[in-house]
Amino acid sequence: MMTVSFDTLIPKPFIRSVAIGVAALALAVTPATAGSLEKSQLASLTTEAGSDVGDVAKARGNVGAIYSGALRQLSLGSDVLFHDRILTGDNSRAEITFKDETQLFLGDNSELIIDEMVFEPGVESSATMTLAAGVFRMISGKVNKVDGGSLTLHTPVATIGIRGTDFWGLQEEDKLTMVLIDNGKLYISSDNETVTLDTPLTGVVIERGVAGIQTITITPEQLAEAAKTITW
Repeated sequence: MMTVSFDTLIPKPFIRSVAIGVAALALAVTPATAGSLEKSQLASLTTEAGSDVGDVAKARGNVGAIYSGALRQLSLGSDVLFHDRILTGDNSRAEITFKDETQLFLGDNSELIIDEMVFEPGVESSATMTLAAGVFRMISGKVNKVDGGSLTLHTPVATIGIRGTDFWGLQEEDKLTMVLIDNGKLYISSDNETVTLDTPLTGVVIERGVAGIQTITITPEQLAEAAKTITW
């Protein structure tokens, strides 16, 4: 296990390019076209049938979802569907509230997939999501607070088991940075190594090609800087 400084972990500015297929090209924006999708693009968007697992609480800029091969724009009040691939463009933000009251905040140029979301109050439930790229914050709800319940997040370099907590993360092309914000536990596994985070303001950095899970400790001021990546 290695320890590193947090100071240079957040790129300034944070710029990423994600290949998400021809169907999602409508989300690509430039400073001249940033904002909601153009009317000509909206005309071809359809909402496919699927289980409603949450709703958009806030949206800014280009926020969309791909379900069953179709791209649709997401805005305030839009349904979020089981198996949706959520996408954000430049200068964009999204806040999603799931049925179990889990809150998800996405920043610019992010991609998150809802792999599983099965929740019934008082019954063993489970949720699994994949952060393919980008920046997020998650405040877990009720899905992992029932006996046997689970909430799991996959990234390209790690798997995270979540036990009742609030945390922030940034997945770049080959590097994951993750910080625990509140009480609770994160079990972070990568290449047969697991680190448990159970102290607020502690975190990890996992980088493809670099051996070991690196641990970090941040200050409240550094956390405030990180929070700017997902807040309005």
